[in-house]
Amino acid sequence: MKHEGPKAQALTEEDICQRVRDSVLEQRLAPGTKLTEESLCGVFGVGRTTVRRAFLLLSRDNIVELQRNKGAVIASPSPDEARQVFEARRTVEAALLARATENASEADIAQLRAHLAKEKDALSTADIARWIRLTGEFHLHLAKIAGNDPLFQFLEQLVFRSSLIITLYGRHGRAAHSCKGDEHTRIVDALETGDSTTANKVMAEHLSEIESTLNFDRSAAGGDLHQIFGMAHAS
Repeated sequence: MKHEGPKAQALTEEDICQRVRDSVLEQRLAPGTKLTEESLCGVFGVGRTTVRRAFLLLSRDNIVELQRNKGAVIASPSPDEARQVFEARRTVEAALLARATENASEADIAQLRAHLAKEKDALSTADIARWIRLTGEFHLHLAKIAGNDPLFQFLEQLVFRSSLIITLYGRHGRAAHSCKGDEHTRIVDALETGDSTTANKVMAEHLSEIESTLNFDRSAAGGDLHQIFGMAHAS
């Protein structure tokens, strides 16, 4: 008698949200991409109820916009919203970085160094999607060290919005955006020595440099959802 292998566990709405978030953070999923219940049911092999719950969670994070009788659409921040997001990030990350400088332990610094090594590895192997995701996650790791959950949650939304903004308006396309210098290393160096002034100066310059690469005359196109989410799962 042939024995069947274990059944694959059904995806939950949180699993689907994570796939969408990863695809946004990796800039695979372009703003304006339509996500219908039918399309995601087919991509993930789940029922409509699960997809609807995922849409609600993603809408609360401002990643998707729910449109009556049209399903969900990946949010497309306007140029004004883009400028506001980066203004908010400069303020929020300055506050978080000041707290992180006070709180950072040797273990925290070691974890940040390990994360920097992952960024370097992803870039050296031309795994651009993974590198992009890791550079965004670096900012969230710093926020975790600060130990302020409400500010962390706010920054998490801003980081996702930033990824949508860069995908939509990035002057040179997603592969060439931001975080390509040594700013992250310099921030960790400053944290390790307790130098909050330098850490904040580097962070402010870093965010301004990312914002300066935006071109508000440019717009991104969508893509094939099976390919997008298959690639996100593989990475």
